[in-house]
Amino acid sequence: MIKKRAIFIGDVRFNECNVFELNEETNYFEMLNDREFRYEKEVVEEDSDWLIFEVTTGKNEIDGRAKLID
Repeated sequence: MIKKRAIFIGDVRFNECNVFELNEETNYFEMLNDREFRYEKEVVEEDSDWLIFEVTTGKNEIDGRAKLID
């Protein structure tokens, strides 16, 4: 399964960097650690301070691969 995940560039200066995952049903990127903290899909995609990745998850040989999306 391929999922879209995003990180905010400004967060990399801290000890932790929150990861957000796109919820296809709501069209929001939701923080994996706290699903109530979220951003609209369009806001993330249009802001150059976000990096968006396609992440492969599942039980096969390519698990965990991440590809940066422009």
